Parts: sequence; C-alpha cells; structure tokens
Amino acid sequence: PCDESSGLYCDRGPEDGGGATGICMVLEGDNCVFDGMIYRSGETFQPSCKYQCTCRDGQIGCLPRCNLDLLLPGPDCPFPRKVEVPGECCEKWICDPKDEVILGGFAMAAYRQEATLGIDVSDSSANCIEQTTEWSACSKSCGMGFSTRVTNRNQQCEMVKQTRLCMIRPCENEEPSDKKGKKCVRTKKSLKAVRFEYKNCSSVQTYRPRYCGVCSDGRCCTPHNTKTVQVEFRCPQGKALKKPMMLISTCVCHSNCPQNNNAF
Repeated sequence: PCDESSGLYCDRGPEDGGGATGICMVLEGDNCVFDGMIYRSGETFQPSCKYQCTCRDGQIGCLPRCNLDLLLPGPDCPFPRKVEVPGECCEKWICDPKDEVILGGFAMAAYRQEATLGIDVSDSSANCIEQTTEWSACSKSCGMGFSTRVTNRNQQCEMVKQTRLCMIRPCENEEPSDKKGKKCVRTKKSLKAVRFEYKNCSSVQTYRPRYCGVCSDGRCCTPHNTKTVQVEFRCPQGKALKKPMMLISTCVCHSNCPQNNNAF
C-alpha cells in the first residue's frame, strides 16, 4: 500500500497498468522545466507522440514509444531508410525502388568477404558481439561511386553506417578484349598509373587499380574480392581529406543481373 495522502505516490514505470506492481516514492524534489512548461518531480508527460518522459528531482528522463529497430542492408534491400507515415506517429522502414538501389541489390550476391587495411579493432569492447554487414554493391557501374555497410566495430559497440568510395571501371572508352575465344574478361589492371578524382580533389598518390572487365556472354561482371584502403586527396585551396576506398582484387561473371544489363 502507498499512502498518497502522506506525500507518497506509486511509480509503476512507463507501462502504467492497473495490476502492475510499483514502487512507493516520495513526492518531493525540484521541478523540471521543459519547452516552457513546468513539471513537478514524479510527474510523467509526453512532449511528443514519440517519447514519454518523467521528471525526477529536476532531471528529465525519457523513454521512446516507437520501436527502435534497425533494418540492416541486405540483398533484397541494400539501402533501407526510415520515412514518416501520414497519420501515424512512428516512422517506418522502406526500401527505395530507385534504379540504382535495385542495381546495387542484384549485384550484392557477387560480393565476398573483404580485407580491411589500416583499421585497428583492438579497441572494441570485450563484451561486444561484433556485427558487420558485407559492403553493398557500388552505386555506379562506371566512374566513382560509393558503397555502404553497417557495423558495430567501435568502442561504443553501436551500429553505425560506413561509406567507402568505389570504382568498378572507368567510364571512358572500354578497351576491347584481345584474348580471342575467351568469353569473359573478368579483371584487368590499369595500363598506367592514375590519380583518383573525387569532388574536384585528386589523390596524392598514383595507383594502378584493377577494374572489372566485361562478360561477352551476357552476364554481369562485378567485384568478388576487395580490400579497403585510406586514400588521401588534395583539394583546391590546399585542403586535404582522407577517404576509405575499395580496391578490387578479383571480379566474377554471374547471372544475378539487374533488368538493364547494358551498364555491365
């Protein structure tokens, strides 16, 4: 029993059900001020439909009322995003039907585990179960694009989105295959050292990257084994920036092609 006439109240938590067992608390302490409103200690309020908050001796603590689930990228949904639904409070996950998203989703099946260079993972929490998705397919079938993944490989063990640059092949003139009778040119190395270009910036070092070739039998050619390296770019006005970038080790021809296979 909790004698409310003696300055006590029964705190049953956010789920204030009639039969729930609560804790008898003293109704005292400093008031809280939130968005111009004054709340007494112990008072529960909803600043929006998404949160339920409680004032505790001048401090405000809030609990989400919406489901805080995380939809990870997958072959069927490489770029999930949350959108507001008219007439509903909580946002919902959807998968974009855009062409480039579909393109990425179909090509993901050809990706394999990649080697990550220059990233120290020794700081990860000992109690953290590591969860990392595979890199999504490159957003461009030629030229500079990007791919993403979700990982909790950090000290906070929090799911974060990572992005890296990628180039499956240059967009300028494709060199025809000089290997007679061979159906697929899977991987070909750049004939000369090149500098990567990103937003009017050029890579400080030159590279001879491997590109994915073409599959003359109608299949798609996408990266198979990749690694991620840090590339330093020099920009106008002397600015410099570093970006992680995919480097291709091998490519593979496969039949998981998008409907428009001309890009591959």
